[in-house]
Amino acid sequence: MKRLNFQSKVKIFLIVFILLLTLIVNLKSVKAVEIGGELEIGSGLSYSDDLKAEFYGQGEFELFLPQSSIVEPRLVFQTSLADDRVNSDIKYMYIRHRKDGNHLTVGRQPVSWSYGAMINLLDYGLGIDGLADETIRPGIDGLRYHYSLGEGRNIQLVTSFSEFSRVELDELGYGGRLRLPGSGYDLSFNLAYQPLGKDNLLRTGMTYNKDIGDIGTYGSLGYFYKQDREIDDIMLQLGMDYSWIVGGDNGYGGRQLILQAEYFRFLKNNLNASIMSKLMIGGGEAEGAGSGLETVLLSNRDLLTLNLSTSLDYFSDLGLLLMIETKDCKTVLAPYYSSDLGGGLEMSIDAMVLRDSGGDFYSGISSSLSYYF
Repeated sequence: MKRLNFQSKVKIFLIVFILLLTLIVNLKSVKAVEIGGELEIGSGLSYSDDLKAEFYGQGEFELFLPQSSIVEPRLVFQTSLADDRVNSDIKYMYIRHRKDGNHLTVGRQPVSWSYGAMINLLDYGLGIDGLADETIRPGIDGLRYHYSLGEGRNIQLVTSFSEFSRVELDELGYGGRLRLPGSGYDLSFNLAYQPLGKDNLLRTGMTYNKDIGDIGTYGSLGYFYKQDREIDDIMLQLGMDYSWIVGGDNGYGGRQLILQAEYFRFLKNNLNASIMSKLMIGGGEAEGAGSGLETVLLSNRDLLTLNLSTSLDYFSDLGLLLMIETKDCKTVLAPYYSSDLGGGLEMSIDAMVLRDSGGDFYSGISSSLSYYF
């Protein structure tokens, strides 16, 4: 089979997208295309054996295309500057057809099977939600069908390919999610089968969240199987979140503190969460700047994560993240701060201290300034 280069891939994507976009001719009134997005510049210092400095810039540009009640297109470009190199790519390029509460989405798109966990190992890829203000939604190149069962219940079916230039049957990924929310709880059953380069990964399991009094609880139970090596494992995750008011009388004039804690463990010790980093597929993974903490401590069988945060005022947030692997006693302590400066400007500062299994320490600090338009 002839394989396409990057330029051919982009041309095919654009041709298909433009052809599908012609479905919008039934619009009663056509609005002008608008542009929005984000620009970000940042710098950082890190120290291990020596002191290193880095500077980067990145941008995201979205064309707000006209849409109808049944057809919704989306086109987002992203570019970055790091190590004197400029990289550009398409973050999202899809078209969604809606009908009677159901929809079919074709193209490069985000897929999120979230249930409240900071680290979601049963997402279609590696899902991160609110981990030190960092959010990652897995992206795919492919198709996703959403079928509503009513009252919040739904089925999602996904087919994806790891590279647009290699659309081969034995390299396709498949997935499905059945969500069954009820009174005071939310229950989901997930299944995903995806290629991992030289191996294939099958994951199946269930996730839940439920409020018990003032405490929110959630968790997951999953079965992981690497096909070629014929090894498997069982993953168990438990989590909770709780908030309370300090410094005020009956909450008046006080400050709200939010604590979220979760722990996952691979019970057989045959696999670990690092395999999930190979499932960062598609072009739309990252939504929001982050420190990359999700990849620091995923190489062992378990991980304890604690995240404590508060709002200093209407514009500023302060938090502290603690991550611990019990086997090698790897530990990360990461404070973070963000502030809305007004006028579309936002500033963030985060730091990290890492203790490795040998007792050595590594540290770093970074800051960024973002402009939303």
